[in-house]
Amino acid sequence: MIERKFLAFLIGRVSIWMAGVMLSVALGWHVYIETKEPFYLALIGLMQILPTFALFIITGVIIDRVQRKYILLVCTLVEFVAFSGIFFAMQFDSIPISFIFWMLLLHGSARAFQIPSEHAILPNIVSSENLAKAVAITSTVSNFAKTIGPLIAGLLIAFIDRQVYGICLFIVVVSFTSYLFLPKLTINAPVETGLKPFLSGIKFVAKNKVLLGIILLDLFIVLLSSVEALLPIYAADILDVGPNGLGLMRGMPAIGAVTTGIVLSNLGPLRHCGKKLFAAFALCSISILVFGFSEIFWLSLVALFVYGATDMLSVNIRFTLAQTITPDAVRGRVSAVFATCTASSNQLGEFRAGTFATAIGPIGATIMGGALGLIICIGGILKFPMLWKLDKISDLKKE
Repeated sequence: MIERKFLAFLIGRVSIWMAGVMLSVALGWHVYIETKEPFYLALIGLMQILPTFALFIITGVIIDRVQRKYILLVCTLVEFVAFSGIFFAMQFDSIPISFIFWMLLLHGSARAFQIPSEHAILPNIVSSENLAKAVAITSTVSNFAKTIGPLIAGLLIAFIDRQVYGICLFIVVVSFTSYLFLPKLTINAPVETGLKPFLSGIKFVAKNKVLLGIILLDLFIVLLSSVEALLPIYAADILDVGPNGLGLMRGMPAIGAVTTGIVLSNLGPLRHCGKKLFAAFALCSISILVFGFSEIFWLSLVALFVYGATDMLSVNIRFTLAQTITPDAVRGRVSAVFATCTASSNQLGEFRAGTFATAIGPIGATIMGGALGLIICIGGILKFPMLWKLDKISDLKKE
């Protein structure tokens, strides 16, 4: 039976993620259709990730010192302001691009605190024995939202066009309401003074080679293989499938992730985790190569499904590993480092894709990203042999 506090967390997290992915799909479509500029698609991702880089050194300290419930509530309120601004801006005949980017910066500032707070609070509301399953359930349900979100966004764009942003705004309100039911937690405030609290998360990651390995591999492989920013171009100009096709393409990675998550949530502890992790990274890069070469809509959907499924496997292993070996006293700061790299890999990946597409075209940018991802995967096996040889995650906890 799912406890109320975990259910409140799930609903709040799923709602805010659904609102975010719907916003991303809608903005990508409307901005590209009006401007026909791939570089603007790159900037949409960049504006959302810049605050994460600017704030990450303080986010972890705040998460370790302040009630994580309150942080999530405040972040959701800031998201409400950003979504409101975008909603009203989209009522103009011509999109005020500069204002939209400012609202995305505000949105990104909230996410800079919200994502590591979500990571850090989960071990506080579930037992250590149920953490792996909770991670699988949380990721599965979140990816289900990412599946439904793009599909709903595509349909709403077709039927109500820019009023889709009003629906996103309502979903943010649902998230805030749900977070109100989270419990207050005991705060194990760090005792360090001076710069130590700000640097301890980075030092902990740097000293732990396994944790450092999973962060760097995810950062570079996702950064290089990310293709979601280019999907509006594929939908409008390459595969010619319109906003409904865009919604389906944006949803396919999440469908793959949900499928994998359901399987993982019903399994016991994984064995040969290191080899499974690298296999997931490799298959993820190969799926992007297939997508880049494909001119058939159904084949492109299959490639995106595999992309999401393999990413879910790697997320489950990486997140469970990180939470297992991180003490609660520094969990907020380590989660900030972890979330910064994870979020930046996605958003910088979108910036990389949009920039490369401007220079060498969307197909060339996609194929290059998949090929470089494979090279990074092979290099990771050589650089982090201890990660390649990892069997059970629980083995690390005993060390």
